[in-house]
Amino acid sequence: MSLAMSRSEREAFLADIHVGVISIEEPGGPPLTVPIWYDYAPETGLWILTEEDSLKGRALAAAGRFTLCAQVEEPPHYQYVSVS
Repeated sequence: MSLAMSRSEREAFLADIHVGVISIEEPGGPPLTVPIWYDYAPETGLWILTEEDSLKGRALAAAGRFTLCAQVEEPPHYQYVSVS
């Protein structure tokens, strides 16, 4: 049995309400990895909200890219989707 989600399953999962965990590379150190609210719709893509002058905002402006993981931790079916 495959645990991989289809594209439509991944899109539906991301469109549901989850707190995401964002990782943004930082020069000379480990990536900044913190929780963040996000929004996703297949028509518009992934949106994150953060203040421009926050640590996340400054790191994102410098890196220009990020990875986000959204998950459900409820047993017995742990699920997650990771996007970059």
